[in-house]
Amino acid sequence: MEGVTLEFLARQVKGNLDEMRLMRKDLGKMMRLMTANYELSRRLERRQDEMRDDIELMAKMELGGSFAHVRTVMEASLGRIEDTLGNLQGRVEGR
Repeated sequence: MEGVTLEFLARQVKGNLDEMRLMRKDLGKMMRLMTANYELSRRLERRQDEMRDDIELMAKMELGGSFAHVRTVMEASLGRIEDTLGNLQGRVEGR
């Protein structure tokens, strides 16, 4: 133990304290990055849910509009067919 002096021990402790401060600083940075990463993933999940809802609504609106158009066309065609059948029935009954 003759080679160990108080000065040597003081330098060792100071070095350890400096290293611990750096580790704490790095740990703080890591925690901030983890928190930022978590927040980003939550925002992405929310945006993904919003986009899914938007796409679902757009598809429903498009299909609804298409079906309404098809229904209108079919009703018009059925109206013409009914008119034609009514005219034919009138001619057959008129004989």
